[in-house]
Amino acid sequence: MSESLSSRFPMSPYPVGWFRVAASDALPPGTHQNLRIFGQELVLFRTASGVPRLIEAYCPHLGTHLGKGGCVEGDNMVCPLHAWRIGGDGAVAHVPYSKAKPRIAVRSWLLREASGQIFVWHHPDDAAPEWEPPELFEATDPGWTGFLPARTWKLRTHVQEFCENGADNVHSTWLHGQQSVTTSVEVDKHVYTHRTRQRFTFFGLVKALAKEAEGTLDISCHGLGIVVERGQVTLKLSMQYCLVFFPVPVDDTCIHLHSVLSIRRLPSALATRLLWKKSAAEMSAIIDQDVPVWEAKQWKERPVLVAEDGPIHAYRAWARQFYVKPQAEPRPRKTA
Repeated sequence: MSESLSSRFPMSPYPVGWFRVAASDALPPGTHQNLRIFGQELVLFRTASGVPRLIEAYCPHLGTHLGKGGCVEGDNMVCPLHAWRIGGDGAVAHVPYSKAKPRIAVRSWLLREASGQIFVWHHPDDAAPEWEPPELFEATDPGWTGFLPARTWKLRTHVQEFCENGADNVHSTWLHGQQSVTTSVEVDKHVYTHRTRQRFTFFGLVKALAKEAEGTLDISCHGLGIVVERGQVTLKLSMQYCLVFFPVPVDDTCIHLHSVLSIRRLPSALATRLLWKKSAAEMSAIIDQDVPVWEAKQWKERPVLVAEDGPIHAYRAWARQFYVKPQAEPRPRKTA
């Protein structure tokens, strides 16, 4: 049995925010998906009219799992055992063998669609959303490829730990073989942006053009569930990309980390496809280097940092807002 995240991290495994549940095009009208998120079994479905819905998985009648053998009919999920219709609001819409309409319901969740993805709002007290998911121009701009799925990982770590990775400048050098220098940190309520200069030694497809590449990388965290990385790599040509990570709390043992990638199109369609594939592969290899570190790390409430480490304290101070019962603010410790 996996070690619980609660035993490793002082904060709740389920912070406030928007978290991705599916790609929009993976959920056509009249279809459904079974999900495990926030330690609960849920059913995501899209009504015949095209509206995405997310409800508790178990029928309020006798507890049958709606998504295992059930189907979508009109605006409702149909229970596979007795054909009760459960609406997107979680209420019983129809009992086919009775005139009764029981006034019972399962929990329903608030969804949004943005940038080709479906997001759910999570707040432990069911408070209304405090912000909206970002609309990313790379999803629809004809000069870009649009966001294509890159890879998904199952990780034994906390969503905050993944997002903190972008604030840790020095690990890029020692673990990934690239240099990262902070140029600015910007905090705007729920958005934390870390702007950096980069010196890359990867992107093998274009490595023949230069021994190394320089560029910029801006990492913007929209809460702890949406991490947008916009980069530009300059060689004899300029490569622009937008890589988005979606860390999602599954339960108290793990998270899922989804990734999508869009790159600015090159004059050649073939070169664009090759560069996208190579970029996705390089990104995947970098994350694979991080995985064993994340899964074995011990959380340090008061880490000892040096100036070169990066804005880790600033990131943690920003992240505390996403917990209903935040931890006491630790006193930073630094060495000379």
